[in-house]
Amino acid sequence: MTSDTSINRNLQYGKSEAAHRDRLKVIPGGVNSNVRLTSSPVPLTFVRGSGSRIWDVDGNEYVDYAMGMGPHILGHAPDAVTSAIETAAKRGQLFAGQTQEEGALAGILVERFDWIDQVRFGLSGSEMDLLAIRIARAATGRQRVVRFAGHYHGWLDPLFVMPREGDDSAFSLTPGQSSASAEDIIQCPWNDIGVLTALVAQHASTIAAIVMEPMMCNTGVIAPAAGYLEAVRELCTRNGIILVIDEVITGFRTGFTGEQGRVGIYGDLTVYAKAIASGYPLAALGGRRDLMELVNSGGVNHSGTYNTGLLQMVAGLATVQHLIETDPYTAINEKGRSLRDAINSMSRESGASLICEGPGPMLQLRFGAPDAAHDATSFKANNDAGMLWAFIEALQSMGVRLTSRGLMFLSAAHTETDLEITINGVRHALESIRHHEVH
Repeated sequence: MTSDTSINRNLQYGKSEAAHRDRLKVIPGGVNSNVRLTSSPVPLTFVRGSGSRIWDVDGNEYVDYAMGMGPHILGHAPDAVTSAIETAAKRGQLFAGQTQEEGALAGILVERFDWIDQVRFGLSGSEMDLLAIRIARAATGRQRVVRFAGHYHGWLDPLFVMPREGDDSAFSLTPGQSSASAEDIIQCPWNDIGVLTALVAQHASTIAAIVMEPMMCNTGVIAPAAGYLEAVRELCTRNGIILVIDEVITGFRTGFTGEQGRVGIYGDLTVYAKAIASGYPLAALGGRRDLMELVNSGGVNHSGTYNTGLLQMVAGLATVQHLIETDPYTAINEKGRSLRDAINSMSRESGASLICEGPGPMLQLRFGAPDAAHDATSFKANNDAGMLWAFIEALQSMGVRLTSRGLMFLSAAHTETDLEITINGVRHALESIRHHEVH
């Protein structure tokens, strides 16, 4: 791809295909995260990223909206982070002790986030979600956890479920998962406060925590209904239930203080990951002092050999400091909204059913009726998955890369030229898949 807005229709994938064949011999599925299995023509092999662009082993260049599945709020290999990492790498890697950086980063979070008194660091959102649940159970003496269909809190047994099509209250377990998970989890639809209120009334004495994304980002990018977050917060307070807010995606992305800072509704415990460290393995759990102190004085165990390793802490501190210094959020929001509006306008003019939704820092594409998705079931019912996949493939062939579910992550590195390339790519992709559209 050149710096202009031309479209590349002739990408070659021979080296990625060969690399995938080799990996299949030694790695199940040829990937190390199952979400990467859904790729075309095979799971691609990438060699480098810079700013808004990423290159595969065949030399194909893409405007990247996968952005590491969300962490790259500053783009690939941002200078502010990579230079700090290069310097720190000469000092060591893992000390089995504390670093100055972890205290500095925790101090920033406590100072700037009103809902956080103390912080613990780990490696992933999945891990810190489980620590939050462990603390909630210790604090309440209760066992069960309420979660919402379409939200995602990691692949580990205590919070992972397989949704059942058409019923947001039903779920199954993945093969090999402990059957105890089904006893401890209660699932309900997102955005229906009546259902949640009735569920809590029935089971309040057994519920330790309600865990949720403040915006449903893993199944569409669906905002809470008016008053919904306030009602959930009030339900938890009234019934002694710990509210766990999973800001793994929204934290440091929808704004420096995430969705809680934007809307002013706070959890008792909050999980951050992804954008906190520009793609380095770092996650944080923060919350009320009385809850967090249980990890210290209450005997709740939280341990890990790789916790607060030097390089991820340096990356986290450099990322957060750069976000404070540059405040890129207005520009990211404006670019995202501009792209969203252009895609929707183009879709309407062409008579396509492509819909682009979301607040700007992340956008969701789907083929279906406008304004029809408010929970997991309605999103799936109003998203032609076959059309979407054909569109994603067509767009990739023109040098624009999305996630496999049509989720797009904007970054500070995306430029007006990138947006023009993307808009041109969307136009050509819609033309190329027109025969798939059902009228």
